[in-house]
Amino acid sequence: GLSSHSLILKNDDTLWSCGYNTYGQLGFGDATHRNTFTQITNGIDDIKLACCGGYHTFILKNDGTLWSCGYNTDGQLGLGDKTNKYAFTQATTNADDIKSVYCGESYSLILKNDGTLWGCGFNSDGQLGLGDTNARTTFTQITTNTDDIKSVSCGKDYTIILKNDGTLWGCGYNSYGQLGLGDKTNRTTFTQITTNADNIKEIYCGDQHTLI
Repeated sequence: GLSSHSLILKNDDTLWSCGYNTYGQLGFGDATHRNTFTQITNGIDDIKLACCGGYHTFILKNDGTLWSCGYNTDGQLGLGDKTNKYAFTQATTNADDIKSVYCGESYSLILKNDGTLWGCGFNSDGQLGLGDTNARTTFTQITTNTDDIKSVSCGKDYTIILKNDGTLWGCGYNSYGQLGLGDKTNRTTFTQITTNADNIKEIYCGDQHTLI
């Protein structure tokens, strides 16, 4: 999905951000926009990876802890509430042993080292793959068709996963056919994509379109 802000992670593991900051997504503890990359220093060090949602931000530290800030009206920060956060706040519920984190516009996913996939946030189009359209405020395990995952990519309101066996699966918003399933019907659980979805190296999701 398209983001309103930008992050850079330097080789020294420092994090810098700039852009739109109305909801605190830059992580400085305020709502002031920045037009140059500015270092985030309030306890934000030793970072493994970072991810931008539409108006929210996640970081995974090398010590395995997960932190988020920004817009949280749908619970996309995974903190158990719907309150915006202007500084990075640690997520503790189900946020352990994480391999990677991914952000859609208003939802978030984590892939754990044990291969399980978990999601929180906006879910009106089924983008969390949980079989319903209810938002989640804490990371909730996605169990249907989410085994043995190689990679994950989030669009604005839809999700694509590539499994280690080479199969491709999608869920969420599909009004433009972005799931590649041959129709325009939303899916609330991961559904296998079979047309031209073979011999895939990587997946890339835009706002409302997908490339493999």
